[in-house]
Amino acid sequence: MAELTRTSPLLDRRHWMLAVAAGMASFLDSGAIISVGLGLALWKESFGLSVWTVGVLGSALTLFIAVGALTGGRLADLVGRGRVFSLTILLYAAAALAVACAPNAAVLVAGVIVIGVAAGADLPTSIAVLSERAPAGTEGRLVAFTHVMWTAGVVVTTLLGFAVSGLGTFGIRLIFVILSALAVGTFAFRAFYPAFRELEAEAENRHTEKGVDPSAALPLRTLFRERRFAVMITTTALFYLFFTLVANTFGSFKTYFLVTVGGTSQTTATALSFCTTLIGLAGTIVFTRIADTKWRSRFFAAGVAVFTTCQILIAVTGGSVLPVMIAALVLYNIAFPFVGEALYKIWTQESFPVNARATVQGATMAVARFAAAAFALVTPALIDWSPSGLFSLLTLFALVSGAIGMLIIRRSRVPRSASAAPGVPSATATGSAR
Repeated sequence: MAELTRTSPLLDRRHWMLAVAAGMASFLDSGAIISVGLGLALWKESFGLSVWTVGVLGSALTLFIAVGALTGGRLADLVGRGRVFSLTILLYAAAALAVACAPNAAVLVAGVIVIGVAAGADLPTSIAVLSERAPAGTEGRLVAFTHVMWTAGVVVTTLLGFAVSGLGTFGIRLIFVILSALAVGTFAFRAFYPAFRELEAEAENRHTEKGVDPSAALPLRTLFRERRFAVMITTTALFYLFFTLVANTFGSFKTYFLVTVGGTSQTTATALSFCTTLIGLAGTIVFTRIADTKWRSRFFAAGVAVFTTCQILIAVTGGSVLPVMIAALVLYNIAFPFVGEALYKIWTQESFPVNARATVQGATMAVARFAAAAFALVTPALIDWSPSGLFSLLTLFALVSGAIGMLIIRRSRVPRSASAAPGVPSATATGSAR
């Protein structure tokens, strides 16, 4: 078990500061998802929205996160990951402020759309920047730390939601003002902290020595010429797709579900979300400690069992029994750090060339978020039709995600050939999945 606590002498304060700067993309992404989820029931009443309009609002963020990821990841590899890393966060700040000041539903939806584009473009870019500048053998910990930041965004935003739950729509506006201010602060940190330029130069020298030109972007079609890359792109995309269908439903509609089905107040719903999410935050910290060890794979199967059980509990009870809902939320937060997005981020960064990681992650993330957006569009109607039916479907998604994850883990234990497709570096230059 000593492997759990080992630290690398190669990591210094500059790397962890970069991890915080990159992780703010995940923090602000989850903050936006949770804030929109917190606002749905209030906006429905305040603006007189129909159940289908609520669905459009709930799905718009996820849909345009997908658009942003698809375009932003590729743009980052083409014009410079550092440049896109600094600028996308400003777009997020402006859009969050627009949501905070929205006078009507049209401005509200427009602001949510732009937040989605900005957050989506920033996510694959920030993680690629981090893994590119991480010393060999430390990528897992640093990339996993961005998921600690993602969960911290859930915790902080949920706490804010609880604090302002008695203020109605004004409270939600205040949360988006805070998100906008955090985005501006993140831009200043990314753009002007001098140590980040040092890490960029060190990384460029390190990759050049391995025969990789970080600035020469590789298109997906080049990766698909080699079977191992094609299989990994496909399996990670499918894994993240099915996991995201479950996770996005919890993130976007948890408060709405507790209020409309469970009959709780907005204050009670946000309090429950906050308390149980603290468990998830602790779990993501544990995962970060084991991310570069064999234990991350060993925890996966147990995590899938717990993750699936929480969906079954809600499916059986229909979400109307509050103690069961609390138990399900606890189980969900115990499991998700070990079975979902953190693993997906690590697999995409370890398995592909440095000059294609943002493109691959942007494309695979887009696939999952497009599907989640379509599902979010009908989720309020599914809740209205049958909460048990909805969570029976989520149970199936959790099982499929777990099965694909086990396949990825199994394949990663098989030694690879050192050969590479034309224009693609060998496995030793791209990293390896555990």
